[in-house]
Amino acid sequence: MLTAQEFIRKHKMEYTSIDVKAEMDTYIDEMKKGLCGAKSSLLMVPSYITLKSEVQREKSVICVDAGGTNLRIAAAKFSEDGTFHTEKVSRYLMPGVERELEAQEFFDILADYILPFTGITKDIVISFAYRAKILPNIDCEIIEITKEVKVRNAGGKQLGKEVCASLAKKGAPGCNIIVINDSVATALAGKAERLNDGYGSFTGTILGTGSNSCYIEYVRNIPKLGMGGDGVMVINTEAGSYDKVPRSDIDIAYDNSMQNPGIGVFEKMTSGGYLGGLCDHTLRTAAREGVFQNGFAPDKTIDTIDVNDFLTDGAGVLGDYFQAEDDMAAAREILLNIVIRAGRLLALQMAAVAVKAAKENDRVCMTIEGTTYEKMYGLKKEALTVLLTYLDSIGIKADVISVELAVLKGCAIAGLSR
Repeated sequence: MLTAQEFIRKHKMEYTSIDVKAEMDTYIDEMKKGLCGAKSSLLMVPSYITLKSEVQREKSVICVDAGGTNLRIAAAKFSEDGTFHTEKVSRYLMPGVERELEAQEFFDILADYILPFTGITKDIVISFAYRAKILPNIDCEIIEITKEVKVRNAGGKQLGKEVCASLAKKGAPGCNIIVINDSVATALAGKAERLNDGYGSFTGTILGTGSNSCYIEYVRNIPKLGMGGDGVMVINTEAGSYDKVPRSDIDIAYDNSMQNPGIGVFEKMTSGGYLGGLCDHTLRTAAREGVFQNGFAPDKTIDTIDVNDFLTDGAGVLGDYFQAEDDMAAAREILLNIVIRAGRLLALQMAAVAVKAAKENDRVCMTIEGTTYEKMYGLKKEALTVLLTYLDSIGIKADVISVELAVLKGCAIAGLSR
């Protein structure tokens, strides 16, 4: 029989194989290629949010958080002292959750929800958590609406333009809508939260079902835009697609077993949408190689929640399955190794955007959101320890924060800094 440690070494899955210092140059090089428009696993998508001005005070903007299964809308502003205020917040299920909609009906329902706020202001920012191409006019062309939301024939439509047209039909002409990605909103949320704290730059990261990071880049460092100048722009790195990290044969086999092999390589090693499946695949491989005396072949594929339950207190599906003490210890060692490795990969992702960010000084505010980051046993502690130790070693003073109403606050910054 193989021991758990022998199995991990055999397949080159050791969490220690992820060394932020050793991997940083490769990650930054991939970022630069993406900014140039060269072939890169990091798309480095411009948001066209250029933050040209100081945040306007005492001016309202309608903020729309359209993501997952829920929709939140608020009229928001910053007071003279920089404090964030919401005048009211409304919550709904996303249109298309309860029943499938045609695209026009989807736009009309969104407009119905926004309409009561247009008496306060007609400036609107929508954070859109679905596949879309951000356009230079800061609208988006919808590629696909997925997750729990079902909308027919939305592909190719411009979200802001369509919702504006619906609002005009309903008695609110002259609305101005810009659209941003939810991870861009998260990057800007830290700026909203710490508006007066003197940070030199801001980054945002999401680690939930998926994984992504955004940061603020000098416009002159984005050759593919051909803009030049001294301004800055928020860049959506699409970090989940990064593919230059060391992968084991098990990582590759798991990736190849999925519907879209080779896509979202980094995400498949880190995020909640994939960690459970990777752990399941690894445990089944370990069983075939004789690590467990009683094998491992449950009828159900284990998920990320199952892994967290087991690592937290030995409970759940895995706790029920592994009755032999040696098998339980081996399974825990293998799973904890995968989760700690994910924490180190997250540290690499976050460190890279902190290093690359346009900075006025050596202080960086790093906002992170997501259930996998907050709840997965051992991941957050490992990520923060590795991240902050590395950044401190190169002279970057980072604060990692979570922000209440992060997406709404990010929308407000986007709408009031243009």
